[in-house]
Amino acid sequence: MKKLLSIGAIVVVVIVAAAFVLLGNINTLVKEGVEQTAPLVLKAPVELQSVDISVFFGSGELNGFRVGNPKGYKTDYAFNMKSLQVELDTASVTSDKIHIKSITIDAPDIVFEGGFKKSNLSQLQANAEAFAGGGGDKGKSADNGAGKKLQIDRLIIRNGTISVSMGLLQGKKLSVPLPTLELTDIGKDKDASAADVLKEVLAAVNGAAIPAVQQGVSKLGGVAKVREAVEGGVQKGLGKIKGLFGK
Repeated sequence: MKKLLSIGAIVVVVIVAAAFVLLGNINTLVKEGVEQTAPLVLKAPVELQSVDISVFFGSGELNGFRVGNPKGYKTDYAFNMKSLQVELDTASVTSDKIHIKSITIDAPDIVFEGGFKKSNLSQLQANAEAFAGGGGDKGKSADNGAGKKLQIDRLIIRNGTISVSMGLLQGKKLSVPLPTLELTDIGKDKDASAADVLKEVLAAVNGAAIPAVQQGVSKLGGVAKVREAVEGGVQKGLGKIKGLFGK
């Protein structure tokens, strides 16, 4: 009995030690998880410069997070985020379901390239939906941690700016604000994969971005029409004046 208790104690110590080693590498685990999983889901390059999360408090930030564009789009990126504030249950990092208490994305730079029916953002969303529906590489997804489940209690995107790249703008620059977005209880009542989370977030971003871009384009078009009308009126007026003098 003593031997069994001793063996049991050793096993517990080994498990606890292993857990501390894994948690000690939490920044590496998160960074590798993001960089290996997100490109598979989005079919676009993803970069994450650094992760700084406290093992004891579970709070910290992800720095230099950039999502590139899917094939066929020429702008430098789709999303560029200097930092993401995160708070998570550190013990869950080594489990099958990672519990993230909150994510706050402040002042992200977003590029909207394409048209209202199809854009780089809608393509990223479609790629995530296809992966979530079983269209991804299951072997690679399992190897890279995409099989882990996620729960996000609260995700906020605020102070975002959308730079618009559309042919109908004819080279004019347009930047519009993204309305504040707040998503709650993602993956709380059901198992959600990384693909499920990304498609939900992208759907929310697209749902807010398209009306904002439409409004911005409409305003820009309205200004252009007014300018054209004024310039046209001036030209007609000059024509009439010249006509009076027989020229």
